[in-house]
Amino acid sequence: MQPPTHRAIIDRRTGEIVGPMVSIDPEDWPYSELSPSEILWRYMEMWKFQDLLSRSALYFSRPDKFIDPFEGRLSQANATTMSASDAAFYAAYRMNPAEEAKEGLEVMRHVVFISCWHRATKESREMWDAYTTEQDIVVITSSGKALRQFVQGQVVKSPVKYHDDDFPRTRFGHTTLFFYKPRRYSFEREFRMLLTLGEHESIRHDNPADFGRHVRIPLKRIIHRVITHPRASAECKTRVDGLLHHHLKGISRKNSSLLP
Repeated sequence: MQPPTHRAIIDRRTGEIVGPMVSIDPEDWPYSELSPSEILWRYMEMWKFQDLLSRSALYFSRPDKFIDPFEGRLSQANATTMSASDAAFYAAYRMNPAEEAKEGLEVMRHVVFISCWHRATKESREMWDAYTTEQDIVVITSSGKALRQFVQGQVVKSPVKYHDDDFPRTRFGHTTLFFYKPRRYSFEREFRMLLTLGEHESIRHDNPADFGRHVRIPLKRIIHRVITHPRASAECKTRVDGLLHHHLKGISRKNSSLLP
């Protein structure tokens, strides 16, 4: 998506702009476009892979369950400074940024759901090590075109913007904060899809059934390759072969190209 050049306050009842149009600094904008031909990888434990195939659905997880404590939150830099976009906006509207309720930001962490993918041309040992806890696991590949075309619903899709610790995040809307991450995570080269709640949908934040959501997908359109871990056991490979034969005929399992 092309970054907008300006923003303003809009009356929710009428949809009319009720104040000045304020310039947006392109450096602050988190969203960007993904090439349709880009290869995307999702590393997953066996039970998640089996769940994906049996349901024909991708699992989107709630970000308050992620390890990064700044998921969906302002960065530490926001405590002492504002982005150029925010400085211009608050000055134009004569607003105090402290008036924004932090409670609202915390609520958003419980009512959106995210699916994370790795952007790369080949499999990554670093990703195997970082996001899996055993050897009997798999990685699936897809493409930017497939995820854009066949993952439907109220889903926002964009590569993540990585930033230094002194970078203040800008809340352009309800979902933007989830597309910033500290630069120490940049090895992930993450593309993420964010699912928002339906108009009449509700959740309970302490209900395990509401820790995530499943989004139906056409398996053959989304899954292009299935590769087993470099040290996967023979039993694991046999199990994957059986799952593919049952759920995804036409796709054959591949051995890892990395040395054990």
